[in-house]
Amino acid sequence: MAPNGANRRGANRRTVLSAVAGTVATVSVAGCLGGADSEADEPEPGLDQATAVEGDTDPEAWRDVESLRFDGYVGGWLGLEPSAIEGVENPTLVLVEGREYEVTWENKDGIHHNFAFWDDEREVVEDYSTDGTDVEGERETLVFEATAEMDTYRCEYQPAGQKGSVELI
Repeated sequence: MAPNGANRRGANRRTVLSAVAGTVATVSVAGCLGGADSEADEPEPGLDQATAVEGDTDPEAWRDVESLRFDGYVGGWLGLEPSAIEGVENPTLVLVEGREYEVTWENKDGIHHNFAFWDDEREVVEDYSTDGTDVEGERETLVFEATAEMDTYRCEYQPAGQKGSVELI
């Protein structure tokens, strides 16, 4: 009787494993293909504190903006103000060419950061950069005029992760 019992246990085990494998395959394919409830097309923020990776770039939302505020992390810049960038990781800035702005950022992780505007050749535009700090909780402010040369804003110490685009109107 042991051989039959062993075969039944083996058959049951194979049946269970086959069912599990089929379920895993179905879930995997469904996840790859997406579906009505899938959010696969929407990128997820890398910063735990961020709620989005895209802010409001409608020029009307930026017409009266004169100051910007960020928190600085190794993983990226977290937009705080204006409301068009609140909670957004590395948000696109929509600036009026020729207007003066003030950007203030706070070091949130004790890693050395600074804030700089770069042109499309990865050069700082008109010395528009802060000195930088590695003191958690310390803030830096930069007053600048939006110019056509501005392509991105970045941390010069973590330029791959802490960068965002600049659009001029």
